[in-house]
Amino acid sequence: MPWAVEGFTAACERCGDCIKACEQSVLKEGDGGYPTVEFERGGCTYCGACVEACTYHALDRSIEPPWQLKASIGAGCLSAQGITCRSCGDACEVRAIRFRLELGGRAIPSLETSICNGCGSCIATCPTHVIQIQE
Repeated sequence: MPWAVEGFTAACERCGDCIKACEQSVLKEGDGGYPTVEFERGGCTYCGACVEACTYHALDRSIEPPWQLKASIGAGCLSAQGITCRSCGDACEVRAIRFRLELGGRAIPSLETSICNGCGSCIATCPTHVIQIQE
């Protein structure tokens, strides 16, 4: 969860209010009833609706950055194989994913992790599901 406080599992009452409040519908009930982010549904816009809905103070918007997650692009990337695809770059609002042209017309994805905010928008758009979010 973005903005999860230290001791999140102790503070979270698993009420589901944050899930209902999520404007992007990327939150779902996970293991043990705790909310979790499912990037296959889309990306987090950091709107803060989940924080506002949490009356148990398990989320704190003052935590910056909201998490330490970053994207990584796997070897099965279509563009890296010479097939035109730039859907992840189009979905990346902060422009952390760009494409570097190579000889022969291939465009190889280049991920600038210092810019990536871990929103996960690139995951839902990837047709081969080779993008992952990790700490």
